[in-house]
Amino acid sequence: MQALQTATKISFKNVLFLTDFSESCESALAYAMGFAKHYHAQLFPAHACSPIVLNESTTANAFEQIVENSRRQLSQLAKDHKFSGPPLFSEADVQIAFPKWIEEHGIDLVVAGTHGYRGLQRFLMGSTAEFIFRNSTCPVLTVGPHVAIRPYNGFKADSILFPTDLGPHSEAAVTYALSFARENHAKLTLMHVVSLDEAFQHDRSQLIANARRALEGLLPHDAEEWCSPEIVVEVGDPALEVADFADKERPDLIVLGLPPNKEFSAHFRTGVTYKVISSAPCPVLTVRDLGK
Repeated sequence: MQALQTATKISFKNVLFLTDFSESCESALAYAMGFAKHYHAQLFPAHACSPIVLNESTTANAFEQIVENSRRQLSQLAKDHKFSGPPLFSEADVQIAFPKWIEEHGIDLVVAGTHGYRGLQRFLMGSTAEFIFRNSTCPVLTVGPHVAIRPYNGFKADSILFPTDLGPHSEAAVTYALSFARENHAKLTLMHVVSLDEAFQHDRSQLIANARRALEGLLPHDAEEWCSPEIVVEVGDPALEVADFADKERPDLIVLGLPPNKEFSAHFRTGVTYKVISSAPCPVLTVRDLGK
């Protein structure tokens, strides 16, 4: 990877806020409104009322009532918070509605969240989360169960954590981390974890030295003039080390890069992405490399 000459400024014009109207979305709503205000972006509240399987105890009228109530809740939410974009509602499953919303409205940031163990199970472990991470053509800001609600007065980050496996997709994601760090004059920590398998098979000190050089190579030459960069290399389980570091240092934002064909199905619950999002004390921005 070649060192960047300078940090590219990132901006968002159209933000999509996914909601199921539960209390678990309050923190995500705060961040969605904060990002939209900070970047003067249009904010679209969105809800997909997935069809339910009708059985002997569920009538067609009952389903129609569920749909009508959901429409009313979304409209009320938009009215109460004065969203700049129109509410987006679909009776189709989110897997069908989500790509259409992104394409039709030029969405460049998706915000979604969950609180509590059950909510975490439902959103982060289900096919909905996997679909969003796999198919979103723009970054996704996930507000996990340990993130406190913040006021809707714009987004401010004094500390940003960028954990990376140093794969090719790191370059796409680090652009966002650098942009946030530059506009906030924030502390930026670039982190890599050498796995135990690597450490056992190769010279540990050499692996650490190589990782430090690679992380330094992600920083523009003038980075120290506008942020406070820090390089951290640990040895251990990547998910646990990143989670422990975030718990101790309490960053305001974590930025994660995802490869273009990230496979979630078999190991989503045990992977780094899931563990970081589910334990982070701050929002996690996932940036998928769309390839070339």
